[in-house]
Amino acid sequence: MPTIGFRAPAAVVLVLVLAVIIPGCILIRTTEHRITVNEDGSGEAVLRLIDLRSDEMADSLVQHDFRIMMSSYEKEGADQFSRQGRTITNKKLFTIADTLYAEIAYRFDQFAALEGMHVTEEEIYVVVPATRHVVRTNGKLQPWSNDAVRIVWKRDARRLLYQITENALPPSTSLARFYRALE
Repeated sequence: MPTIGFRAPAAVVLVLVLAVIIPGCILIRTTEHRITVNEDGSGEAVLRLIDLRSDEMADSLVQHDFRIMMSSYEKEGADQFSRQGRTITNKKLFTIADTLYAEIAYRFDQFAALEGMHVTEEEIYVVVPATRHVVRTNGKLQPWSNDAVRIVWKRDARRLLYQITENALPPSTSLARFYRALE
């Protein structure tokens, strides 16, 4: 059956956008997607990026990554979302303990604007690669190829929730303390 609009998950797109302009690499341990779909295929979503980190270990390089990430968060992120048919309605950064979170709320006019989501006549699904695992979801998990899994919802589902996390991260440094220094 045909699918509509396969794209990389939003967190991956954000990392790729950041990677183009950041000498180091920003890592995201966990992503959470909360999506509300209207009958016409439009809707609203909240993307939560949990535990933003730099792959650098030296303080000066981590600070550099953080400054460039903040600049990108303020500028390029909205443009990237807009090009993909989404409008940011709210965004915020915050810390809990030693963890930096980014939360981006947005609207979309067409379901195809949701990254990584597949739509068939019977179902909606997203594929989670074997390098990640599902923490929680309101969908059903099904095995997929190459040890990946699919999270599947009925085609008429109006609320989609899933949280996925990396199975392993390379050595890295939390960006929380750099953000707290700005507060």
